[in-house]
Amino acid sequence: MSKKLENNGLWESSRMMLPEHKERIIALNHEPERRTKPVLDPQQWEEINDRLSEASQTGEVVQLRVWNPRGDRVISGSLVKIDVLGYRIFVDGQWVKLANILEVTISSS
Repeated sequence: MSKKLENNGLWESSRMMLPEHKERIIALNHEPERRTKPVLDPQQWEEINDRLSEASQTGEVVQLRVWNPRGDRVISGSLVKIDVLGYRIFVDGQWVKLANILEVTISSS
């Protein structure tokens, strides 16, 4: 049998690293660590649900604090749509997953 076909010989002779791969590895090493998603207790979920329900009925502007691996972001706007099956809401021209919402405040106009 040929020596190239023994063990991992075929791949051993073709190892290389593309410049794009090297750049990506370096970028990942300099990137800040990703944060883990906090776990909300049932009381916090109930509060979020109540405020979203109230905002959808009254049409008031809500301010959402949404979890992101690199840092929380704040989205504010009127609740346009609620997708019950997809577990998401449409606010300020974008869909937001309910599971990523950390806090909801209703802005007083």
